[in-house]
Amino acid sequence: MRFTAASIALGTTVALLLSACGSGDEDTASSGDGSGGGSADVAAAEEFIADFVGQPSPFPIDTPLETSPAGKRIAYMDCGTPICGLFYQLAQAPAEALGMELTRIDTGFGADTVATAFDTVVSGGYDGVFVPAIPVQLWESGLDALAEAGIPVVTSGVVNGDPAKIGVRQVSEIQAESAGALLAAYVVAENGDDTNVVVYQTPELQFTSVIWDAFEKKMKELCDSCSVRTADVPAATFGTRAPSVIVDDLQAHPDTKTVVFAIAEQAGGLPAALETAGLDIETIGNSPDPAALEQIQNGDMAAGLGLDLPVVAWTVVDSLARLTTGQEAAPGAVADQPPMQFLTADDLEGDVSHGWTGYPDFADRFTALWKNAA
Repeated sequence: MRFTAASIALGTTVALLLSACGSGDEDTASSGDGSGGGSADVAAAEEFIADFVGQPSPFPIDTPLETSPAGKRIAYMDCGTPICGLFYQLAQAPAEALGMELTRIDTGFGADTVATAFDTVVSGGYDGVFVPAIPVQLWESGLDALAEAGIPVVTSGVVNGDPAKIGVRQVSEIQAESAGALLAAYVVAENGDDTNVVVYQTPELQFTSVIWDAFEKKMKELCDSCSVRTADVPAATFGTRAPSVIVDDLQAHPDTKTVVFAIAEQAGGLPAALETAGLDIETIGNSPDPAALEQIQNGDMAAGLGLDLPVVAWTVVDSLARLTTGQEAAPGAVADQPPMQFLTADDLEGDVSHGWTGYPDFADRFTALWKNAA
């Protein structure tokens, strides 16, 4: 069976995953002297991002699959948010190609419902588990039980998980730290000594704080005296009040020249709000969804750091195929470096409503690695 990027709708990306969670107050921290200038190492910044400009970073998996996982039963823990629905959609094609049975199990975000769902998996004879975007604090006891039972677990979008109990962690601390550092270098490369930037976090999304920490660290390395601060855009405001939250913050900090969104969906509806407020400011989004990609195409967002979600999903299924058959996970999966690329309007032609992949032939690449598995 042939699967292509065009046949798989990406839908929304990683930003609405916990939109049902509560909101938080703005939390602003600053570094630098506030002058917005001073000794930016533009050459070092350009060198740091060079491999992510004009082309995607390398395809992560190149290790052939040796043993077929046909018949293996995989539990998919569906938290009920858009990101969980997205990854379930993306995981179905590779599971079918490998002959694996993928079963969706509803978890929600309540402590009781999550615990019940994991109890079901432990007692249900499943061979492996895929957990996307559920805070690990909600299923620590379930993780312990799965580890004790010898059932492999693979995650996506989960931080602070125990690597001794989770076989592969995609889009975890490693990827988030990489994204934060790359975004900082990009800002310095574009603005030099004029850098004056805010990074918007979302408290409910733990990975955004990892991105901020890495961003701030890299900024200190590349331009210690440049003005850098952070502020909050609560998840509950996405799609509704986020533009006003951002505009209010920018009006309170009129020297800000660049906005970095730790997750690009924070920028939904922002262009109109900026225009109404008379604000002309550079915006850069991490992991842009189709709406943010359209903003980039239209010139409403300067750039985005694209994250290849189809490749992430297929890497997770590939990892479960290996772990459930006694093989080691592919080194590229363990490294947690899925394809990323800085995207500008010049990089985005045609329809972006299905999202972005740096490797339109990703399905062919995976199936070529799987074809000789016995």
